[in-house]
Amino acid sequence: MKGAFSGGHELTLATAKEILVNGGNAFDAAIASFCSMFITEPCMASAGANGFAMIYQDGKGFEMLDFFSQTPISKNLNQDLHYYPIEVNFGNETEIFNVGLAAAAVPGAIAFIFKLHELYGSIPIKDLIQPACNYAKEGVILNAFQAYDLHLLAEIFKQDLSVEDIFFKNGAIKKEGDKIKMPEMADFLEFISYEGRRGFYEGEIAKMIAEDAKRLGGFLTREDFEKYKVNFIHPVSIPLDRRHTLQTCNSPSKGGLGLGLFFGHLLNENQDVPTAIKSSQNKLEDLNQAQITLENFYPNNGLKSVINSNAFKGTSHFNILDKWGNAISLTCSLGEGCGYFIPGTAMHLNNMLGETFLLPNGNHSWIPSTRLNSMMTPSMIKDIESNKLKYLTGSGGASRIPFAIGQVINNVLFKKMSLHTATDAPRCHIMNDILHFEKGCEINQVHHNIHEWEEQSLFFGGVHSILIDSDITAAADERRIGAAEVF
Repeated sequence: MKGAFSGGHELTLATAKEILVNGGNAFDAAIASFCSMFITEPCMASAGANGFAMIYQDGKGFEMLDFFSQTPISKNLNQDLHYYPIEVNFGNETEIFNVGLAAAAVPGAIAFIFKLHELYGSIPIKDLIQPACNYAKEGVILNAFQAYDLHLLAEIFKQDLSVEDIFFKNGAIKKEGDKIKMPEMADFLEFISYEGRRGFYEGEIAKMIAEDAKRLGGFLTREDFEKYKVNFIHPVSIPLDRRHTLQTCNSPSKGGLGLGLFFGHLLNENQDVPTAIKSSQNKLEDLNQAQITLENFYPNNGLKSVINSNAFKGTSHFNILDKWGNAISLTCSLGEGCGYFIPGTAMHLNNMLGETFLLPNGNHSWIPSTRLNSMMTPSMIKDIESNKLKYLTGSGGASRIPFAIGQVINNVLFKKMSLHTATDAPRCHIMNDILHFEKGCEINQVHHNIHEWEEQSLFFGGVHSILIDSDITAAADERRIGAAEVF
């Protein structure tokens, strides 16, 4: 079997390819690629980030790894909090996000790296972090998508003067074609390659963050870091037809619930794509009803109870397949970042507790010592006949993630499009009762409030996939300037 990669940046691809070509497995490549994302995709990945991964081992089946945000153990509101609003201008609209150390949850990225390596790694960590260290020292040139993201989040990035030289030039956020270097990130990665997980969660790094949180007004403590762990969960299993079973995210992500509902309405009730999206969105407003509906569509699907406490901004995704048939589908998120960079590391800490629209009962209404959930939906499809992996996929795109993924899967499996055509095909989404669709999308005229987009847009996600058929095909979404290759 060949190796393959599809994801969000050409250097993330180059990292995975280097590891796979030199004898590493998919999980080695995932560790190296994820670390490389800290500099190639700095608005989405960091040691302060979180995520979910779907794992496949040939002959052993599927497993989900949850390394998402954990809320702090205690919530002391009787202090001056380091928590304040930042307005982000998206062009057509603005949105308010809260940042500061009181917006940060416990990150899982570093715990995930070491857990993945402990269980499945075959190459020493110090070798796997080397490509990322090289990029950090030599610098990475910003492409159009990464530059656009930095532009959107400039007000957040300027909150910490320690990274001004990295992301700004002459007082302005860097642009496409400019280079960013993070030598402190290289030092940090080399440090944890020797110190291990404990160097982050039980050593000086956790101590610095906890001390700053206490001094400035945050919630994170040493105990929060010391108690963090990666969770292993069985995926949700959805029979799409007699030959294909979807393996998708379980709680604490509710992306798998959304994706399952989408296919239930699309295939079981013969709804068109926009109606299936709207029906699924309506169900998700009441999670108890959503879970009952999914069980009616697909009995014994394995879904765990989902609580309504979520975060799903600033996401990126990659898939990796190795020559032995092992695979990983990984989605990560930083939120928008909280404007605090871990001292001496150039690593941005997440702001998962700072998005007001995720807190219906007001700021700081999160539940202590709880795993947040998300709409991130790294997924795989099994071919029932061969009992082998058929397809890997995932996307960025906030609440649109499961529906973007669902449309591409529908194009591949049921409309019989090639993977590249399916990924490039126009998509739709419903937001605030308006049907948004890219030009050329098949739309039933019963949908009255419509907005046609003249060009493809990252609004409709960034779906990256690998298809294992008579041959292997990898496709990356041009909406987010992705990169894919089979080698």
